[in-house]
Amino acid sequence: MVGHVKRRPYAQEESNELHCDSLTGIVLQTSSGFFEVETAHGTILCVARSQVQVAQTQPDSDSTHKKAKRRKGKKSRFQTGSDGNFSNCSCATTDGSSMPRPAGGIVLGDKVTVTPTPDGRGVIEEVMPRTTQFSRKVAGRRRDEQVIAANLDQVVVVLAAAEPPMKETSINRYLAVAEYCGLVAVICINKADLASAAALEERMSVYRDIGYEVVIASTVSGTGIIDLRHILSGKTSALVGPSGVGKSSLITAVEPNANLEVGKISESTGKGRHTTTSGRLIRLEGGGYVADTPGMREFGFYRIPGEDLAWCFREFRPHIEECRFRDCTHTGEPGCGLQEAVEQGLVSKGRYEHYVRLREEMR
Repeated sequence: MVGHVKRRPYAQEESNELHCDSLTGIVLQTSSGFFEVETAHGTILCVARSQVQVAQTQPDSDSTHKKAKRRKGKKSRFQTGSDGNFSNCSCATTDGSSMPRPAGGIVLGDKVTVTPTPDGRGVIEEVMPRTTQFSRKVAGRRRDEQVIAANLDQVVVVLAAAEPPMKETSINRYLAVAEYCGLVAVICINKADLASAAALEERMSVYRDIGYEVVIASTVSGTGIIDLRHILSGKTSALVGPSGVGKSSLITAVEPNANLEVGKISESTGKGRHTTTSGRLIRLEGGGYVADTPGMREFGFYRIPGEDLAWCFREFRPHIEECRFRDCTHTGEPGCGLQEAVEQGLVSKGRYEHYVRLREEMR
């Protein structure tokens, strides 16, 4: 079945082999301490072992895009709870030295090693190193990191043309985080049937002009669905954006057999949660995966240094190199190359003004 991969019954002759050998797989869904993992033998419902071995080559949230480094080190053993969350784990290498905790516990897109159990389920033994991750600050006053998904090739920032109203400030936030995380970003404006095509094109021209791919789509008229399917094909992507913009509807339009409904984990645990509240990674018929993520009422930056924020606005980069002072914040200093570019019409005034507000917010 295309889309959500179902676990096929194990043949009796396979049983002994499956119970002895570990399998590798990718996490499709997480909920209440259970993890749905796709393996070569089908999709297995798993729990995390209380001591999960985690490779310490995770993306480093503290390293900057400019240095383009990843923290590297030895494998370490982390104490986790039954929900696979590493937030309260004991972090020490095999030689006893302290090491940073991996971010966010086990999340969508994580590649893991699983030991099958006699009842047809499995236990996650190890989380493979992540190549990328897309994160935000958790909602509310806490300053913790929430990893939305791991091992992504790209994020698709979804906003609605109307209902709810589109805000360029939301687009700018998602794009800045994608740039900081080293991910390709695509903009998709859904519900195009509710707005003027000419007005949408004008509003999106600022993003096209600086190199972002923009898809104007409607699940009602079918506009843009073929383009979006082509963009997603063969890649691991996450659709991110506020609630109500139609992320699940877009995935269903792209992949009619995606079967976006209450998932297997919810049925197994009796929670009955809909996929839009728990998030889910879906295999695409054309190759690749797409994550249907929950809507986000707020999208805060996690540990992006204030001095690096301007770099996260890609069109600012040539101009910030022209500033008179190396520590220029681009918010009023004399000899600022970025402010001169805004005055000359080389940089969008709206994008620059939002940058200034974000700098104030980060103080």
